[in-house]
Amino acid sequence: MPLKFVDTDKAQLIQLAICHKQAFPKSLSSAMGNVYLTRMLGWYLSTDKTFLFHLEESGQCMGYCGGMVNDGILPTGSASGMAQYSFKEAIQAFLLRPWLLLHPEVLKRYPFIWRNLLMKLRLKKKNQRSQVVQVQLEREPQVGLVVIGVDPAYQGKGYGSMLLQEFERQAIEVYGIHKLQLTVKANNTQAIKAYERNGWYKGELKGESLSMMKIVQ
Repeated sequence: MPLKFVDTDKAQLIQLAICHKQAFPKSLSSAMGNVYLTRMLGWYLSTDKTFLFHLEESGQCMGYCGGMVNDGILPTGSASGMAQYSFKEAIQAFLLRPWLLLHPEVLKRYPFIWRNLLMKLRLKKKNQRSQVVQVQLEREPQVGLVVIGVDPAYQGKGYGSMLLQEFERQAIEVYGIHKLQLTVKANNTQAIKAYERNGWYKGELKGESLSMMKIVQ
C-alpha cells in the first residue's frame, strides 16, 4: 500500500503508542507504559477541538501529529487536558513504577502535577480558569501543534515536514484557521531549525520554552 495520512481512531492508538516510545524513548510518558500512552493519546479523539493523524504504509505507523484549536472553548490547555483525561491511568502507572516519581520530568513539574490534582479533586477555584478562557476568547483563534513524532527508523526521509504540511492543511480546511502556534524547548536547536525550514518563526521565550508561530494561506 502507498504512503498515506490517516486520521487516527481508537483502534490504532496502540500503533501510535509504539511509535511514540520509539520517537521519545527517554520521555516520562514512554516510561509510564502502553496503557497510559494509549489513554493519553485518546485525549486527541475526545473533543472536536483536538485532532490526531499519522503517516503509515502497509499499516505501519511511521510518524504522527496531534493538534488543538485554541479558541477559548476547551476548559483547559493541552497539558492539563491530557493530565485530567488520563488521570486514573497515570496513578496506576506510578503505583506500578514508583521510581518514576524521581523522573526528571516529574521533579520539574511538581507544581503542575499538584495543580491538576487539585483540579481533579475539584478544590481549585473555577474562576481562575474562567479568566484564562476570557483571555483566549479575546484573541485571534489559532491551532496549536501539541505533538509531532517520527519513528527513528524513518527519520531523514522528510516525513517530519510532510506531517507539518498535513497539520497545516487540516488547520485550514477542517477548522478554517490560518494562525499556527507551537512550543518547543529552547535548547532543542535541531527541532527549531526544522520548524524554521518549514516557515515557522520564533516568538516569545519563557524560561526553557520557546513559542513559534506561522501564518498559512
